[in-house]
Formats: sequence, C-alpha cells, structure tokens
Amino acid sequence: MRRILLLLCVLFGVGVGQGRAHVGAPDVYVKATAGPYQVLVSVHPPATVPGAAGVDVRTDDPGVRVVGVALPGGASQGLQRFSAEQIFTGSVWVASGGAWRVTIHVSGDKGEAETTVPVPGVSDTATGLRRFDRPQWWVLGLAVVLCGALLSFRRSGAIEIAGWAALAIIFGAAVMLALKTPSAAAPAMQVTMPADGKMQLELPGRMDDLVEDHGHLMHLFAVREPEMDVMLHLHPAQGAGSRFEVALPSMAPGAFRLYADVVHRDGRLETFTAVAGLPVAVGRVLRGDDSVGVVPGLARAQVATGPGASSIRLMDGYTMTLDLASVLLPRSGQLLRFSLLDPAGQKPTDMQPYMGMTAHAAVIKTDGTVFAHIHPAGTIPMAAYGSSMAGMELAAEPSSEASFPFGFPAAGTYRVFVQMKHGGVVETGAFDLLVR
Repeated sequence: MRRILLLLCVLFGVGVGQGRAHVGAPDVYVKATAGPYQVLVSVHPPATVPGAAGVDVRTDDPGVRVVGVALPGGASQGLQRFSAEQIFTGSVWVASGGAWRVTIHVSGDKGEAETTVPVPGVSDTATGLRRFDRPQWWVLGLAVVLCGALLSFRRSGAIEIAGWAALAIIFGAAVMLALKTPSAAAPAMQVTMPADGKMQLELPGRMDDLVEDHGHLMHLFAVREPEMDVMLHLHPAQGAGSRFEVALPSMAPGAFRLYADVVHRDGRLETFTAVAGLPVAVGRVLRGDDSVGVVPGLARAQVATGPGASSIRLMDGYTMTLDLASVLLPRSGQLLRFSLLDPAGQKPTDMQPYMGMTAHAAVIKTDGTVFAHIHPAGTIPMAAYGSSMAGMELAAEPSSEASFPFGFPAAGTYRVFVQMKHGGVVETGAFDLLVR
C-alpha cells in the first residue's frame, strides 16, 4: 500500500498552479535602480508551486561584478554571469503560491546595493494541475484506489499484472495531462450594447476590492480585427457589483477584440477578454485619458526583427521611432526604446505625461493569444509595490523618449501599440515585430 499512497501523492500533490498576469505573458520584467546601478530584471515564475523561478539580471554597467538574488528572509544566491555580456542568470525556489518578492543584490566598483522586485499573485489564466476539472481528478483517484484493492487482495498472477498495468496507464495519463501546454485563454467577460450607446461589461467573480492603476479602475483596450488598424484605450466606470460601463466615442464599426485590465488591492492583475461587434457611432467626444488610435493595418505592415531602428509616420505628420538593441528572442528581456518627433523633425516642446508615465504600450500577438499592457517601469501594476515604490522608475518629467522592459513569451508576430502625449493630444503608433 505504500506504493499506492506514493502514487496518490504524485497524482494529487504535484503542485498548485500559479495564476498569470495579462494573457499568455506570465513573466515579469522591471526596469529598476539598485543604488548607483541601473538593472533590467526578468522573473520567470514557475508553472506550478513549489517550483523554481528563473531570474535574469541585465546591466550596461561594466563595473558590476556580482549579482545575487534572495527571497524574503533567505540568503542571497549568486547568479551566474553569461559569457562576456553583463547578463546574470539563476533561479530561486518558490515554496508557496500568492504574491512574493525577490531582492536583487548588486556588487561592483561603485559599492554594494539592492532593489526589490514584487511578483504579484495573479489569476487570469491557470496552468498546471488547476487546469483540470475536479471531477476528472476524483475519477483518477477512484481508479487508483480500485487498482490498489486488486493488488492488495490479488488471487492470481494475472490479476496482479492487470492491476500494475492499470496503474501504469493511469500514471502515464496523469503525467501527459500535467505536461500538456496549458491554454493561454483569459476569463471571458459579457459585453452588451444598450440602446443609449453605452457599452456594458460584466466581469466574472467578485470585484469589490479593486484599486486604481494609473488613475483608473479599469483599462480597456479594444482592437479591430483582423487588420488591427484601430485601437481604443478607454476607462469604464464601475457600477453595481462586477459591472462596468463606458460611452463609446465616435469610431468606425467592426469586430473588436477586447482586453480589460483590473488590479486588486493585493496587487493581483486580472485580464478579461471578449470579442464584440461595435457599431458605427457618432458618439461622445474623447475626454480625459481616453483615446482612439488609427494606424496602418497588418497587410501594410513592415515587420522588424532587430537590431536597428524603424520609423512610422503618424496621421498628423509626427514620426515615432522604435530602436531595438538586439534580435528578438522568446523570453529574453530587453528595452523597447521609442521616440517621438514633430513634423519638422524636432523633439516636441509640449510633451506631457500620459497617466503619470512618459508612455503606455499594449503588446498583442497577431493571433490574439498574448496581451500585455506595459509601462516604462515594467509589466506589473503599481499596487504590487505596496507602500514602497523604491527602485521603481517613474516619469520624472515629460519626455519624447520612452523605453519599456519586456520579453516576448513565444515566437511569432506581435503588434505593439505605443501611446505618448503632447499638447493635449495622445499619439498612437503601431510597430510589428517578429520574434524568432
């Protein structure tokens, strides 16, 4: 029976799946300051806990010699330096789910310093064993018990062989299910269009603990398919319970894929999705932080792979440029650098922060399986930092240049929408990137 109990532990105790931020983009990327050092920190959470989380630290400072990582209360573990580049990589063991933090220790010719990076507990998609419905696992458990009974009360060699064969089949099926690539689909929300021209969103689950992120309880991105040539960035207001409502601005009709980000008090980020047909509307005039961007469709796109710069001309004559430092590879963090020039080719003199940041960006895989709303500080919401914002890069003053730390989760083609504000106008540019 010991063997039976061991098999039950394997089947039911492998681990609890971690939730994931955004859609299909579980990793955390943060541009942080550790004393005199600037670092780009990448954290790759485990698919299940307990499990090992990968940690990468990049810096352009040639004086950095040693980089270590530690969980709260634990000893610092040295990260291995990768080749001649200033890339340090390693892992930490995560024993429990929920939100956690890693402390990065940096040592170099400017002394020693550290910074803390939060990894929020998030829940928009499930991976690992949480993907399977509870009744399925109960059926497997019952089958194990029956096989164990056969082995315990065996009367012949044939019954023993049959019992062990059945156990082997069950174990193999469980392993195959656990290793199967999880779905990246986010929870769906219900979308209705009342006659008054307002769009209503009904989110699943309780939403009574939401906090503002960049001044709003919800950031709603709506992208017209299949060309991805129109993007709305709206901020619906919360009504009763889990219902949100927003009046649509004047816009072109079409089928839109919706992504709605909300942040809970404990720093958890949830992203909900839907596909809806939005009618042509002579709606309200844009106000506040809401924006509508019209860009060339995918059929007219020029795809960049890096390194190098690529520029696009915006509808009002402004030019936005993306500068990539290296080739784009899956799960490899780097800075996506953008800049804005006026029609005369000069830096605009009337730049303004957009919701507290120099810029905002939405990264969307063209097949809809990846979505991430990111900022120059990183991929996690402000609420994940709690009361301490140390090490987080905020917009000190308006600028026509912005860089985003990010790593694309998988190979494929992505469209990156970038928004910067000047003179009360939100400029929206779109860049198409191929990750090999």
